[in-house]
Amino acid sequence: MENNIIEIIEYDRKYRDEYINLNMRWLLEYDLLEDKDEIIIQNVEREILDKNGKVYLLRKNEKIIGTVALKPSSHDTVEILKLAVDSNFKGLGLGRKLMEKAIEESYQLGYKNIVLYTNSKLKAAIGLYEKLGFKKVALDDSHYEEVDIKMIYEVKKTIK
Repeated sequence: MENNIIEIIEYDRKYRDEYINLNMRWLLEYDLLEDKDEIIIQNVEREILDKNGKVYLLRKNEKIIGTVALKPSSHDTVEILKLAVDSNFKGLGLGRKLMEKAIEESYQLGYKNIVLYTNSKLKAAIGLYEKLGFKKVALDDSHYEEVDIKMIYEVKKTIK
């Protein structure tokens, strides 16, 4: 019997190749791959984890079908980067699940702001970010060539 549980786990090196392939695939699909992306993706441990960042993987039956990363950019701001969901699993709310995990983790870690950089080609992703409360702000001197949108989310404590 196949286990159909989809779970979010923290990055494990044994999934490194799947993490790389998942991110490279979507960037190439939208013609957005640039050198900076490749450096971050190919060196996830050095570029994200060793800099107090976090990488979450969406796993189904030992297969990685999604990912999102958090990388601190200052003492009170964290950047969300490399959100990806396998194209065979799009439309199931999994990107939202990953983003909600990233937002909740940002809150738990004490960050006040979450920033992300994106491209206007990624209409579905931008729609998701807006539904979650991200607001477009003036684009600064981004570290990505393909970026044309910057969005910020102000972390608020959820009352339960």
